[in-house]
Amino acid sequence: MRAYKALCAARIGVSRPAGGLCPSRSCDPIYLRFITITLTREVTLINSINLSDKTYAEILEEAIALVPLFTDEWTNFNASDPGLTVLQNLSAFSLLQRNYINEVNDAVRRRLLGLLGITAGEYRAAHVFLCAAGGDAVTLAPGEKLMAEDLCFEPCEPVSLEAWSVVAAATECGGAYKDITYLLDRGVKSGAAAFGAPAVKGAAFYVFTDGLPEDGRPLLLDVQVLGEEKRNPFCGQDIRFARLRWQFYTKGGWVDAAADDGTKGFLLSGIVRLEIPSPERTMLYKAQNHGYAFRCILEDANYDVSPRIRSVTANVFEVLQKDSKAKSLSFSSGKSVEITDRMAAQGYFTVYGREEADGAYYAYRPHGGFSQEGRFYAMSQEPGVIRLEFDKDRFGYAPEGGDAAVRVVCYDRQMSEHRMLGRVMGCEDQVLDVEQLERVLPENFCVLAEFPGADGTPAYRFIAPGSGEPDDLQYSVLPESGEIRIADPGAYEGCVLYLSDCAVTEGETGNVRPGNRFQPMFPDERDALPEITNPSAGFGGGSRESVEQLRLRFLAQMRQPSVAVTPADYEEIAKATPGLCIHKVKATASPGENLVRIAVKPYTEDEKPVLSPLHTELINRHVDRRRMIGARVELLQPVYVPVDVRAVIYVKRYYKDAGGHIERFLRDALDGVTGDAPFGARLSYHALFRSVETLDCVETLYEFSMAPRAWQHARPDGVDIILNDDALYCPGELSLELK
Repeated sequence: MRAYKALCAARIGVSRPAGGLCPSRSCDPIYLRFITITLTREVTLINSINLSDKTYAEILEEAIALVPLFTDEWTNFNASDPGLTVLQNLSAFSLLQRNYINEVNDAVRRRLLGLLGITAGEYRAAHVFLCAAGGDAVTLAPGEKLMAEDLCFEPCEPVSLEAWSVVAAATECGGAYKDITYLLDRGVKSGAAAFGAPAVKGAAFYVFTDGLPEDGRPLLLDVQVLGEEKRNPFCGQDIRFARLRWQFYTKGGWVDAAADDGTKGFLLSGIVRLEIPSPERTMLYKAQNHGYAFRCILEDANYDVSPRIRSVTANVFEVLQKDSKAKSLSFSSGKSVEITDRMAAQGYFTVYGREEADGAYYAYRPHGGFSQEGRFYAMSQEPGVIRLEFDKDRFGYAPEGGDAAVRVVCYDRQMSEHRMLGRVMGCEDQVLDVEQLERVLPENFCVLAEFPGADGTPAYRFIAPGSGEPDDLQYSVLPESGEIRIADPGAYEGCVLYLSDCAVTEGETGNVRPGNRFQPMFPDERDALPEITNPSAGFGGGSRESVEQLRLRFLAQMRQPSVAVTPADYEEIAKATPGLCIHKVKATASPGENLVRIAVKPYTEDEKPVLSPLHTELINRHVDRRRMIGARVELLQPVYVPVDVRAVIYVKRYYKDAGGHIERFLRDALDGVTGDAPFGARLSYHALFRSVETLDCVETLYEFSMAPRAWQHARPDGVDIILNDDALYCPGELSLELK
């Protein structure tokens, strides 16, 4: 045992502690923070330290040298000593361990990080909203592919492209109607207050269009706003800053419309989806604007920052950044099937029919034109449509009607040659390669398993990853390498697998910037499309993280406080309150009172912002969940301390507006509200004196003094002023005598 302790001390490079851990310290927050920092340091270093940099002889020598630290009874270090034999064996074992640790691959590192809750995000397709301008009405068929440079995008559903858009926008606040149609100009970056600044209850935002979506389809508005970068993420929390009512204009007047607002009341850029149930729509003429009208009324508001709209676009549709390499289409009819998907138009598809409810599928082939029986279909084709006819009386076989009675699997040219994946061998963790594919979307993946049917004819089943059916094939998709790993063959050992559904993506690259032009992948195969662009940036695209990225994310999470221990922790947690715009935070601890005071200044339009009741509630709730048990938290309103300045200044004779220039400089220098000055800042007399003295318009600064208007919120330090921990300075009275 002594030899083992000596070896352990040699391996970790530290001496054995004098005593064990005190049980009472296991709940000590400072001790927990120490353990966290230590663990973080070990994880940081594990990728950079070579653990096999010592030879066997060096490890044994270090272990022997540490023996006297643990006992003075061991004095025989000859090779014949049994204790030395044990030490030699443990040294050899230590060397083997070091070598094994150095050989840990990325897969093991991912599993180790997974034990800590750090798992790599899978590939996700980016979402982009597009709009069409000009040209005749055109319908994008299912399977249409649009290209932006070398990125492929696919519509989420069939889309009818019609040349209508937003023609005007306006606001109505306090009875005053204001045209803001300039928002439709992409070159304008200023934006407009949707409900006034500050927002006024009862104000309305109007949108006029020169067309409407087809009956039964929602109206989508792509709204881009200003200032969202200052706002903390909402993190899934339902925080209501306002209550809005959407309406559209009909022959009978304004009618309420159901709305799904992805902008949180115009605080974030996003999509507003309006359901328009009434067909009695008509144009509205209001001031200089006219068109099909929609408006949003502010019924109740508690905004911290009033929303400002940068642009609004209608007649948009959603596409995903993905490229389908294989796709299965389902049909309920067992007699006739019409295929409009453009992927099938390439001619690479196979047909499967289900002849019994919930039974297996069987492959159907095109009829050769001469009399024969078997599983056949008759095919006819016209522009944009492929029609398949199944005739049981003629061929002897036909799919039965019902849900997914017919499945048509379409391939592109490349995958038609690589659709066979291989045979299920039944071995543990068998890996099959999906040839020619990488960056696979797992949610768009499915295989087709071929097995002997009841009469010996090959039968088929479609199996998605993660199927929960008993005896089903259990497999997962490895998106990066384009492989599938079979965890359990179930009842499908010996079966042959074919690709049924598969799409690939470029991940984060699909989050494209606004203003790209989108063209059909096969422009010669269809009518010309109108000009298609994206008015807003793509979002949601994600790529699989590397092991190094996972490690860095783990370290970032370890450094981010989840429990408030120190004042700095309270500051960071309060400033990260979801959904709020917070500018400055200062926390101070009073150990004798077991109290932490937190001063918070929000972003608002007010000259001297204060915390609203909603601010106070949300910050208190967020901090309370993370404070130490027994610690009390007090939220403080910011205190604004005007600083008066008196000066006698000799200015240069021929400098124009020297007084205005000096006053503007002092107001900027004394602006601790919108500037970077923290709570409790020091206002340096000499720094301000020197700054004024070196202005271009100043000849000599003869006399200069500054003083806070309220000394109860500040204290002097020589000629400097130090504010209290909840105070910010601001310009007071400026008495400037110019000579």
